[in-house]
Amino acid sequence: MTAMRWPGLSIRATVLASIVVGVVLPAIVVLALDRHLSQRAQQPIVERNRQAVMVLANAVLTEPAWTLSEPGLRAAMQRVLDEPSVCGIEVLELQPETPPLRMDRCPAGDQIAQLETPVLYEGQRIARLRLAFDGSEIDTALAERRRITAWLVAAQVGFGIAVLAGVLSLRLLRPIDALKRQAGSLAAREPGPLPDWRRDDELGELGHHLGSVQGQIRALIDELETKNAQLERLAMYDHLTGLPNRTLLRELFAHEAARARREQRAMALLFIDLDQFKTVNDQLGHAAGDMLLVAVASRLRTALRESDIACRMGGDEFLVLLPRIDGWQQAAATAERLLQAARQPQPLDGVAEPVRVGASVGVAMFPADGADFDALVRASDVAMYRSKDTGRGRVSLYHPQMDATLRDRLALEREIEAAAPAGQLRLVLQPIVVAPGGRITGAEALVRWQHPQRGLLTPDAFIGIAESTGAIEAIGRWVLDAACAQQAALARRGHTGLHIGVNVSALQLYDPGFADGVRAAMRRHGVAPGALVLELTESTLLADGEGVARVVASLREAGVRLAIDDFGTGYSSLAALKLVRPEWLKIDRSFVRDLPSRADDCALAEAIFGMARALGIGVVAEGVETEAQRDWLVARGGLVQQGFLWSRPVPAAQFEALLAQVEA
Repeated sequence: MTAMRWPGLSIRATVLASIVVGVVLPAIVVLALDRHLSQRAQQPIVERNRQAVMVLANAVLTEPAWTLSEPGLRAAMQRVLDEPSVCGIEVLELQPETPPLRMDRCPAGDQIAQLETPVLYEGQRIARLRLAFDGSEIDTALAERRRITAWLVAAQVGFGIAVLAGVLSLRLLRPIDALKRQAGSLAAREPGPLPDWRRDDELGELGHHLGSVQGQIRALIDELETKNAQLERLAMYDHLTGLPNRTLLRELFAHEAARARREQRAMALLFIDLDQFKTVNDQLGHAAGDMLLVAVASRLRTALRESDIACRMGGDEFLVLLPRIDGWQQAAATAERLLQAARQPQPLDGVAEPVRVGASVGVAMFPADGADFDALVRASDVAMYRSKDTGRGRVSLYHPQMDATLRDRLALEREIEAAAPAGQLRLVLQPIVVAPGGRITGAEALVRWQHPQRGLLTPDAFIGIAESTGAIEAIGRWVLDAACAQQAALARRGHTGLHIGVNVSALQLYDPGFADGVRAAMRRHGVAPGALVLELTESTLLADGEGVARVVASLREAGVRLAIDDFGTGYSSLAALKLVRPEWLKIDRSFVRDLPSRADDCALAEAIFGMARALGIGVVAEGVETEAQRDWLVARGGLVQQGFLWSRPVPAAQFEALLAQVEA
């Protein structure tokens, strides 16, 4: 069943219709009731009036009728006829055979009322009087009354409508219009003054509340617009450095690429990756790493032209778009300038010494190396990996042959994760000897990767990849466990007193469970205290001194000895050396290679020997390959040596054969 629907009316039309219905309709009802009730109330009055006229007419006619004076009768009859309600008079039975006297002005019709009464004189009937009354008298009187009433009601209705319309317009329609305008300005988000609402009626309260809500909504809209701007900035800019992010750079690249095509000019994209940034993060904490990223970003902006665009890709990777260059030479020069800026020492809050990082940069040219953004980023990324593979801290220009190198690197990144679980790692030992006789006192444990397709890989081929992917931790645990097992096996075969050194990465050293893992490996394989030497790089000593001291103390409690590997190649902290007090300093092969021909290498080596003696630390010279190097080192107290002159890294069986040969 369909419900009846009222026609849709506006508030204004509804109010006017309500006024009309509420005022005019009662007036019409009043007029109808007045007609009905007035007629009933008027009838007795008319009857009484007619009786009074009959009495008056009887009195007026008595004297002339007694004297039979016709002129007197006619004068009396005319006097009676002058009454407004009388339209006819007739005097009958004056004398036998006498015709009646009549005066008549009654209109034709059936609304005539006649009344008769005898005319008496001293109780004697002398005539009969008949009066005709106009029957429309009541209707005429009522019509006059209705006309007057109608005018009064109309005046009242008009006045009432005017008053109601004025009041409703002032107190309802105008406030509603003001509410509509206020709501419209709110919907249109147009600023403007709020109406001054009365507080003594409902619409005023509603308007006041709407004004409050409008203020709150405007504040909310302003806040939302601010948040939207912030979200847009977060979506387009890096929150840490303030540089554009990859999304914004993609849009800017599209704009600049279209212009470059129109003007037939080249552009360049530089892919910058910070070297050793992960070490900074691991050793100094993420807060220090963030400060370093902010500083590097500022340096990049300073080193670039105003038209160049730098963005942060994420982590320690940056992109730089050079939209206006003359050729690859200018791009390479800009890249070198950025490298120099990144290499500068950077002081950081809460860090004792300035932090140094380098960068590797790959350069790709538009449109030669890539016609769109993704292709150009990929090409510059490939070139950057080439820079890392060739020694870091340099600039490489993309060429298509690099794709094969990148595919090879990506394949290694995937495969190295499974190297340790798949049993593909091999342990080799390089003897540490006492010159000049060559007595073996220990060995450095090194790892090789027996790749199923590539064959036996040396650390240079995969350690850098393992460090960048985090696989170095699993490899480090495997080497530690294998070295402990090998040392214990040698001891069981009678080769006691030998120590085995194991290289430890920064990731391992700052693992909270590292010391416990070392202790567990030694206990599992029965390694005697002092038989395991952990070799740390200098960069690990640049971190928090207290943290290093705690780790070192825990390792010493486990019976581990310490050595600083590749000494002289990093940024050594002499205070940290004093704090850690390693048992050995291993002079890097770069200082040994040109001995004794280069005077500066000789001076540096002698300085290291002197410092070590002053601190009571032993020295191992790495990379000894010639007899001249051996003899020069022996002459200056460098008796403990390691290098190809004595032996290359060999499997455990060959190492045992070397032991047997030396002992024999």
